[in-house]
Parts: sequence; C-alpha cells; structure tokens
Amino acid sequence: MAASIEVCECIDHSKPLPQHVAIIPDGNRRWAQRNGLMYWEGHWRGYERGKEIINALWDLGIQYVTFYGLSRENCLRRSKRELKNLFKLLSLAVEELLADKRVSSGLVRLFFVGDFALLPSRLRDKLMDANKATERNGPHVLSIVVCYSGRWEIVETVRNLLKEKDDRSLNGIDESTFRKMLPLGWLPEPDLVIRTGGEYRLSGFLLYHIAYSELYFSNKLWPDFGLKDLCDAICSFQKRERRFGK
Repeated sequence: MAASIEVCECIDHSKPLPQHVAIIPDGNRRWAQRNGLMYWEGHWRGYERGKEIINALWDLGIQYVTFYGLSRENCLRRSKRELKNLFKLLSLAVEELLADKRVSSGLVRLFFVGDFALLPSRLRDKLMDANKATERNGPHVLSIVVCYSGRWEIVETVRNLLKEKDDRSLNGIDESTFRKMLPLGWLPEPDLVIRTGGEYRLSGFLLYHIAYSELYFSNKLWPDFGLKDLCDAICSFQKRERRFGK
C-alpha cells in the first residue's frame, strides 16, 4: 500500500475493492462561505482536494474513477463570472493531468464527456484533444463529466439512435446494446458512488449507470473530505452485501 493511503487500516485485503469509484464533490462554495473566503477559493481548495483523492485511489489500485466536474445545470445557471473561473480551473486541470507522469507514460486514460456546446470553444477543443491524445492509455481511466447530466446523456443517445437506425433495427435494441451506445457506456458501472456535502441526492449523476451501485454520503464538505474519509467510504463498501437483485 502506498504511503498516501496508509491511513486505510480498516481495509480488508481479503475482500475485493471497488473497481470503479464515482464521486460527486459537493460543498466547495459552502466551504468558502463558512471560512470567510471568496467562492473561487473554495473551488481551488476543492480542486486540490480532488488531486489528492484521485492520487489515493490510483495508489489503491482503483482502475476506474469518474468525477462530477460540472453539472449541465451548473453550466446553464451559474453566473458568467463564476463559470469563467471554473473554466480556467478546468483548463489548468487538463494541463496538469497531461503532464502527470502516469498519464504521459500511458498508464492513465483521460475521458472528458458532457454537453460541450456549453463550453468556450478553446476549452472544448482542449478536452477533445486530451481524449484523443490518451485514448490508447490504460489500464486506469479517469473520467471527468463536464456540463453533464444523466438525462442529457440518455437523450443524446436516443437522438443518435434515431439518426442511425431504421424501425426494424430499433426493434432489436435491448438494454445491453443501448448501454453500449451511451457516451459512458464503455466503462464498467460504478461499484461505489461517493457524495460529499451532506446532501442525500444524486443530482443527475450517471442515472443510467448506477442502478446497483453502492451509495455513500458524507456530511463533510468536499475540501474537508480527506484520505481517512475516503478510506471510511471504501471500508463501508467492503462491509456491504451486493446481491444485484438476486
């Protein structure tokens, strides 16, 4: 076990770890408000926390990590000033990820997905270029959804199906073929979904993909969600019995 996750004493190494962890990092703005800081400082602290948590998941050997960067509602409803700062932070994240030795050496694939029509053109191109540059990387995959909602993903898939299929072929579509056509359908479904910030909802996150995911809610605001909290979430996962409807 790497040094960054030595605090995970509760992990039972005789039991499987989650293969895919998905995260809703909620509470950055509230954290800034509680600490008498500007909202953008909360986003920055949240970004730094995100890097720490992602590194810990990689150190644990978690193969797939999906991160809720921005919801589609965020991109439609936040002020232009706040979005400008968030887009700058996202642009920096892309640059730092591409420079990370695990990405540059081919161990980690980056995958950005969402309603890119809501992004500035330069940022949109940057995300698409990162996807292309790392598409042959692996075995780890870091997916970051941006201007995304689960409803948007499903609607986009239906639109594409109607464009590409005739009535006869549409009749042959089942859950398996539909899932493969989803933008995130090539990933294994999340084993564990973590949401911080004390809210007990999913806010449109991966709606089609989490039917049998284990859910873990933390009252910690995202900038305060540390490695020990991550370990508690994973250890909680290991204690659960997953029956998948059986």
